[in-house]
Amino acid sequence: MGDRFVVVGLARSRARWSGELTRWANAAVAPVDFVKCLTPEEARAVLGAGRTVSALLVDDDLPRFDRDLVADADRAGVPTVLIGRTGGRDWEALGCATRLDPDFGRDELVDVLDRFARRVARDAGPRPSRVDLEDGPERGALVGVIGAGGVGTSTVAMALAQAWASDGTDTVLVDGCRRADQAMFHDVGDVIPGFPELVDLHRSDEPDPAEIRSIEFPTARGYRLVLGLRRPRDWAGLRPRSVAAAFNGLRRTHEAVVVDLEADLEDESQTGSVDVEDRHAAALAVARDGDAVVVVGRSDMKGVHDTVRLVHDLVRCGTPNERIAVVVNHAPRSAPVRSRLARTVRSLTGDEPGAVAFVRHLRGADALHHDVALLPEAAGTDVLRAVRAVLGQGPDPGREPVRIRVGELGTDLVLDDDGSRR
Repeated sequence: MGDRFVVVGLARSRARWSGELTRWANAAVAPVDFVKCLTPEEARAVLGAGRTVSALLVDDDLPRFDRDLVADADRAGVPTVLIGRTGGRDWEALGCATRLDPDFGRDELVDVLDRFARRVARDAGPRPSRVDLEDGPERGALVGVIGAGGVGTSTVAMALAQAWASDGTDTVLVDGCRRADQAMFHDVGDVIPGFPELVDLHRSDEPDPAEIRSIEFPTARGYRLVLGLRRPRDWAGLRPRSVAAAFNGLRRTHEAVVVDLEADLEDESQTGSVDVEDRHAAALAVARDGDAVVVVGRSDMKGVHDTVRLVHDLVRCGTPNERIAVVVNHAPRSAPVRSRLARTVRSLTGDEPGAVAFVRHLRGADALHHDVALLPEAAGTDVLRAVRAVLGQGPDPGREPVRIRVGELGTDLVLDDDGSRR
């Protein structure tokens, strides 16, 4: 048995278990080569240095330890073992392979390493570690609302959240934009807490629903609100794994989660930059893991072009076709024109959207936002119907039959600029 375990330990300088493990390694009492680290950055450097590592041991008392370090170790094929007492952090929620008490003995350590790690040998090939981050069976629906600038994405997100809440569904609206505006639209009187605090809660733990609700603001429209970033540069403090965990926490707390997003979906595979992907962490997390994504666009030529491009971007970054719903804002009144628009969108996207819906222009929107008044019921019902069609809870409104009036069959309609018939 010349093979040994190469163990990376992340702990405080005077942690007792770290000193014991160093003594066992130096005296060859245990088949372990021990590499001690004092910071997560140092541990990441060891994991990324190309050396084969058997396991990562992390002290539960470290304040800066979070699930992103566990994810980094997982990508390197290294299982993480949390060193802490019963009742501490939820090691399963963090993605750790198992937990050890701080006063573990040599035999306990070797037994855990035999079960979850691999010995280092010249012919040892990598194998996946036991890191299971599957979500529980009871989760609310996660729906993203995304669109190019100026098409009414935030208003559609609010209308959808209000329509869902009016049905008695426990709904929360999240501002996931780097340039967040929902605080202004709702006049909450404060800018903190918000999305950064929500992500901080999920860095190293699985918070209770009561803790999550304490970060939200109640609104007169029936749904709850999570404010966005105070400054666009605050995205630098949000790690992708923690952002995904924050959305999962919201899904454990609410029946429906609506996220207002910006149309930025570039990732590392496109740009070669990890920073770019981290900057778009919220949009990418919802696009990849959400139950539905609503693409908001306008009915003019530029609006259709932007909508189609965004649909293609979603499919490229991993959103299944059937989860996409297109909502045409400021849609024309004419039913035949709407049907033609739906056919155009479907033909240009290869029939990718799961549903197509239309929303009329919301008159007096500025006054409604200024007074934080209820939005008209019709503003959100069609959007909600399209989302439910994507979720498998109803028919696609874009495929409903269009009534042909007398004299229209076989003729071309002449339309005014606003889409109405002459």
